Amino acid sequence: MRNLLDSSICNKFQPSFDNRECEFYQYAENDKMESIVGECGFCKRPETYRCVADITRTISQSHSSVGNFLTCHYYYYLTKIIGVEVRSAHLPVAMKAGKLWDCCKQFHLGAKVIKDRGGIEFKSPKDVVNAYEIDPITVAKVRALFKAYKELEIKVEPGYELQAEVNLDYTITLPPSSFIPSVNVGKEAINLWQARQDQDADKRVWEFPLKVTGFYDRKYENYFTEDKLSGRPENYLDPFMIDSQMSTYFLADPNLEWVIMEVVTFPQQKELKKKEESPEQIMERIYQDILSRPSRYFAGWSNQKRMYGVKFFRNEMNLKAAEERYKQVVIDIQAARWSNIFYKDFTRCGNMYGSFCPMRPLCKSGNISEEIYKIRGK
Repeated sequence: MRNLLDSSICNKFQPSFDNRECEFYQYAENDKMESIVGECGFCKRPETYRCVADITRTISQSHSSVGNFLTCHYYYYLTKIIGVEVRSAHLPVAMKAGKLWDCCKQFHLGAKVIKDRGGIEFKSPKDVVNAYEIDPITVAKVRALFKAYKELEIKVEPGYELQAEVNLDYTITLPPSSFIPSVNVGKEAINLWQARQDQDADKRVWEFPLKVTGFYDRKYENYFTEDKLSGRPENYLDPFMIDSQMSTYFLADPNLEWVIMEVVTFPQQKELKKKEESPEQIMERIYQDILSRPSRYFAGWSNQKRMYGVKFFRNEMNLKAAEERYKQVVIDIQAARWSNIFYKDFTRCGNMYGSFCPMRPLCKSGNISEEIYKIRGK
């Protein structure tokens, strides 16, 4: 167990503006600090992920990291800045199954190597099973899906790029009057209207670069597809529920006109009570069930085309709202870094994306179990 407040971890996580080890600053002749253009970098210390002293530059984001910040600021702080992550073996079963399914499909469609968290590379589904320590029953269910996928001779449109990068870049510009009022209340009364006019005449601006990254599962010239494995497929077939992520991907490329959600239902069958079943028997039972009703498992299944998926068009997503959200969130994240206050949202501890927050034990004890957690690789 390691105490998260141990001073050995980046000085209790407090930003140090006089940290001479931090190579992300340069000093002018008057010794005033100036930031170097670019992104906030990694910490030189091996036990810490992001440089907590480099608070003048923005951090590259993803759709999921922005969602984490909106959900709980402290969760974002632990995962994105300190770099705490749950070890693969201790992730929820649903996430393990989704990872295995995604890798099976990627390999089937031509991927030779799949990169995972921490720079780990998978060359076969077996590598995923071993790395994530996936239990035999879960493996049997994913195998049944994949066996049926091949038996049904499911096709995909050719001409795709696997795991194409999502790159969404903005430069958010705000004048002083839009960011923070330059009004001081002292002995003399201040004419606020005059102060506002003075601010309007101020030509200085605040600039916040925002970079959002990610990956399309399969990308074509004018559309893309997203693979999802879920026990609740309806969550990925409702435009309202997928709006945020899909809007991000549409904003990153103006040429994209629609997305096809290839949603697969994760089998919910349990072991028979009358007799014990081996993983192989469970796999065969589920496999036969999938073949008997493929539309139950593959959303939008077409017998004629031998394809599945549900199409959503660009104009079904609220791109303007997503853009405005990103522009405000990057300011909120910067403000939290400047004040070094990433507060906890206790209403999320028992329901973080549908289950208990994986950081809950860490938050309660203040200690990081090195059996369950680790600091991300750089």
